[in-house]
Amino acid sequence: MGSFPLILLLGLIIKVHGSKFSFKVTDTGDFSISVGSALWFQGEDICINSHYTRYCRNDGSLKKKTSEEINGSDSYGKFKGISIVWEAGNLDFKTNVREYLDGGTIIFEQVFSESSGTSVGDQNKVLSSWPSFAANQYNGVNRGYITWEGAMMGDNVHIGNWNSKSADVPSGLKDSGPLAVFSTTDCVVISSASEFMSANQYYDENHVLHYGVMGSVLEVPAGFSLETIFSLGSGVSNSMDTWGEKLLKRYGKNRTIANSDFTINYLGYSTDNGAYYYYKTEDNKNYEQTIIDVKTYADKEKIPYRHWLMDSWWYFKGDGNGVKNWTAMPKIFPHGIEYVHDATKWPIVAHNRYWSDNTDYAKQNGGKWDFILEPNSHKGLAFPLQQEFWDWLLSDAKKWGLAVYEQDWLYNEFSEMNCTLSSAILGRQWLMQMGTAAAKNNLTVQYCMSWPRHMLQSVELQAVTQARASGDYHPGNDQWQPLGGTGIFAHAIAIAPTKDNFWSTVGEKGRYGNDVERYNRLQAAVSTLSNGPVAPSDKIGGSDAALIMRSCAADGKLLKPDRPAVKTEQSIFLTAELVKTGPSGDVWQTEVTLSRQKFHYLFAANSKPYSMSVPELTGTFATYRAWEANHTNTPQIFDATHPIALPHTDKWSFNVWTVAPVLSNGWVFMGEANSKWVAVSNDRFTDLVVDKTSVSVTMEGKPGEDVSVFFLAPSTTDAVSVSCTIPSSRKTRLVMPAKTCKPL
Repeated sequence: MGSFPLILLLGLIIKVHGSKFSFKVTDTGDFSISVGSALWFQGEDICINSHYTRYCRNDGSLKKKTSEEINGSDSYGKFKGISIVWEAGNLDFKTNVREYLDGGTIIFEQVFSESSGTSVGDQNKVLSSWPSFAANQYNGVNRGYITWEGAMMGDNVHIGNWNSKSADVPSGLKDSGPLAVFSTTDCVVISSASEFMSANQYYDENHVLHYGVMGSVLEVPAGFSLETIFSLGSGVSNSMDTWGEKLLKRYGKNRTIANSDFTINYLGYSTDNGAYYYYKTEDNKNYEQTIIDVKTYADKEKIPYRHWLMDSWWYFKGDGNGVKNWTAMPKIFPHGIEYVHDATKWPIVAHNRYWSDNTDYAKQNGGKWDFILEPNSHKGLAFPLQQEFWDWLLSDAKKWGLAVYEQDWLYNEFSEMNCTLSSAILGRQWLMQMGTAAAKNNLTVQYCMSWPRHMLQSVELQAVTQARASGDYHPGNDQWQPLGGTGIFAHAIAIAPTKDNFWSTVGEKGRYGNDVERYNRLQAAVSTLSNGPVAPSDKIGGSDAALIMRSCAADGKLLKPDRPAVKTEQSIFLTAELVKTGPSGDVWQTEVTLSRQKFHYLFAANSKPYSMSVPELTGTFATYRAWEANHTNTPQIFDATHPIALPHTDKWSFNVWTVAPVLSNGWVFMGEANSKWVAVSNDRFTDLVVDKTSVSVTMEGKPGEDVSVFFLAPSTTDAVSVSCTIPSSRKTRLVMPAKTCKPL
């Protein structure tokens, strides 16, 4: 990597040699960003609102005061850049830009002097603008874009062509999230990189995208800094991962710790919206009796639920149906939640929502804590202000079995209160206090009804490990579909995306009239491939135990891929009009790397016939064996001359293909090919060793569990199975072709 030569030519110009990013910026704030030799982004204006006046560079009202070179290092690495101080009336406003030696990172920064009268009267616009650039192809370079918009982690995933007519570029409160602009080889991910809750992106009528503070903020404190990142990578999913790793490193969030959440790794039971027991109990019984009966039934059917989600039916509601008191109503749990926890031994994922203006916890209502009350807001809401409140609330809840605090209705608490919309800091303070309290109490947090800004804020919070990534389940609906897009965003920022609950049996009905779940196998497969929580929600007596067990081991350990299944690159390119051929419908891919051997998984639903080549799926020209798990399980050759012929699929005839490498000695390890959605998972198998004539692997499970494992011997197409019983040590070593199982 080269050095940072600084050239004086009509102002300051910065260029990092030896990188694919080519970045130029002058001492008047003009900039351009090229990828290779092609121009991708051209800077527009610089603006700020102060004392109810708009100051902009291009009309001369924002005047340059000073400029200087800056250099140094931070969590992104070594950088060099330019800092410019501007005069906006009596206000100083600073713009910085830093380009990093890695050749793939640029940070734009706005730094404020204390300023009042900043609001532009519209919460979906921006009161400041740096950077800004137009949606344009420039010299005919064809590019696409993907965005995450709206509720449930931005589950309105939009893919389009990036040009001067692009009308669907995201904007405003609910849609300010990552934007990935891409060719078939390169991808630049752009997002806020600090102060995520008050940062907006605003796409104006001239197709110019502006990054700045949301337009309803009344004043900005001195020293307030807002950053925007441009991160370069290759491929959409890989580039999102690269971008996410930069933010995680910046804020110290550890992906390994985030992935260790018990409820992400073990089978659960749900009473969320769509569940059979959502605001409904067994006839003539209360919830206390019903949940204990669910446990009894599950034990009888050998369904190993290890935790459960307790939705909003259990606590006291107040004005606007918000939370008055987050404790259990006696009619729900006559003996208290702890009684159910002791009876089931299930840790609890507990739902919470926005606070009511008559909440018992507020000092104004006789409580102990400082709240902002807004009785005239849309629902009559309240906003907690003290870290001590959250510390006490979650510490107290932990006593009755809380393991995961589910904060639902996130965007209501934020967007329907004047205090949060008019403040540059309150939104972040709220989520930081919540997450800090969870970490203090060794709890984790699930976000629900989150906008992209909430999810971006989670990079500062180790305790936030999971989030709903699609809308509410209802028997028979298609709420699972966004997972192919939201999984890209989720994985990038170390979040496990959850599909929500599902009914496991065809024909089960009674909670929602005559509505039934006809696509139970699809629901089970997508839940598993999501790499997030899996939580059926059947009535007592209504579970398909065999189907549920396709997702997990006998002890409830989920057998998952290494990352969420997401849209294939070629399908994204096709939708963005960058290529003329590609898979249509919901065609997703994921993978498992076991002892440096990579296994691929391909999901297809609502798709047209398509020939999937080896390099398109695996990125190699190696030889594999492939089989489809929803129907035949018959192995076939998958190599340069034998593609996978994806058929026409619907929601019943969906495909789940496993692609296993032919090992160096000719053997093929097929794992649990006949019984699990993810036949080879690191949750079951470790230490795959390939010798000259043999293959051995360690597998783990519940003592007494019988595990059937399949192999293909060299130059054969008939699968050979071996069954091992898991010993008391929980691990055994299987050797082929000897067919021996040795306890470890």
